[in-house]
Amino acid sequence: MTFLRRKEFPTGGSQEKKRLRRWGRWGFFTSFTALGLLIVAWGAAIHIAEKTTPFTGNPLPTCDQIASERYADAIEKARGQIQAMMAERQIPGLSAAIAVDGRIVWSEGFGYVDRENKIRACPQTRFRVGSVAKLFTVAAMAQLYEQGRLDLDAPIQQYAPGFPDKGYRITARHLASHRAGIRGYRDDYEAINTKPYASVGESLEKFRDDPLVFQPDSEFAYSNYGYVLLSAAIEGASGEDFLSYLRRSVFEPLRMHDTVEIRASHAAPNQSRFYDNVTPFSPDGQVRESPFIDFSSKWASGGFLSTAGDLARFGSAHIASVNQAYLKADTLELLFAPRTKRGWIVGYGHGLGWMTARDLHLRQAHFHFGASSGGTSVLAIYPARKLSIALAANLGHAKFPFERLMGIVNPFLDAAN
Repeated sequence: MTFLRRKEFPTGGSQEKKRLRRWGRWGFFTSFTALGLLIVAWGAAIHIAEKTTPFTGNPLPTCDQIASERYADAIEKARGQIQAMMAERQIPGLSAAIAVDGRIVWSEGFGYVDRENKIRACPQTRFRVGSVAKLFTVAAMAQLYEQGRLDLDAPIQQYAPGFPDKGYRITARHLASHRAGIRGYRDDYEAINTKPYASVGESLEKFRDDPLVFQPDSEFAYSNYGYVLLSAAIEGASGEDFLSYLRRSVFEPLRMHDTVEIRASHAAPNQSRFYDNVTPFSPDGQVRESPFIDFSSKWASGGFLSTAGDLARFGSAHIASVNQAYLKADTLELLFAPRTKRGWIVGYGHGLGWMTARDLHLRQAHFHFGASSGGTSVLAIYPARKLSIALAANLGHAKFPFERLMGIVNPFLDAAN
């Protein structure tokens, strides 16, 4: 009777389970296939984005100081990428430095600091680093913040009383993240300042009476003048002039002995000559010596000379696991955390000075570029690999190609893994 009941009154449960199993297998197969295709597509995208042609031209002369044997293969690959990039971008002279775990493992100069007289670029050559200088300013701000001497959210007039009230609260946090509403340059010609300023306070005259371009913290607008105002706040909070405090709180403790402000009155030792090939600095697009500029109007935003080695050491000080407590880990997170998200990429955006992103290999990096008349630079750190990389060149707005930059850094990231 049991047999008859099973035959006569089927429950259908077994068939439903079989159907669900088939759908489960199909779903697993589909998901696995989709994942495989995604991985293949992502790998292809990385290959295309980072693919570079090998350098086949006549190499520029080099001047090396440090070349770790452990990273010999990475150094050789990076040299080829730099030679190719310099040829492609018409860069007369460049210096590169890589630090791993706080130690410089490679430092080398390429080409000429003075192309007319064939004077070679070397690791000790000082270049204009442009907006990478903003990170120096942020480091000084962070020191005052940790000491409780500067409130990131206090009205800026608390520290710079000479700056007029604009009807809204402007803070150091707003200024450091380009969210204060302080205007940027109206055009490229405004960057060619020839007027000397005796103090940071005097240099505020260039924008102090201009209206805000938006309500603070409502938008993002890159502003060099915002950093000039931030340096005035640093003076007020520290009780020292900006340059003195920067030397004492940033350059001296981090052994940045070759980093100095740009002075119109005289050249620093080992200072490069400077070149441009873009308007308005070069009227015809040819590589020419840069025009005269007085940087006393914008030291905090881009008025410093430095070496690639000093920049790499500075970057290492912002890797929590190797910085020997220069800044607290919580402070570093505060600086890196994006306040303005850029594009669709998760975690990409502008923080306090620093920019943050994950590269195509999903490795997190914090970085900043510098581009001014007579100089181009980049500083990037990869905290998980304890790696800091810096490049500095004597051609303004050289626009280092992404694929070449990754061709330089990838071999070191692989070797440091």
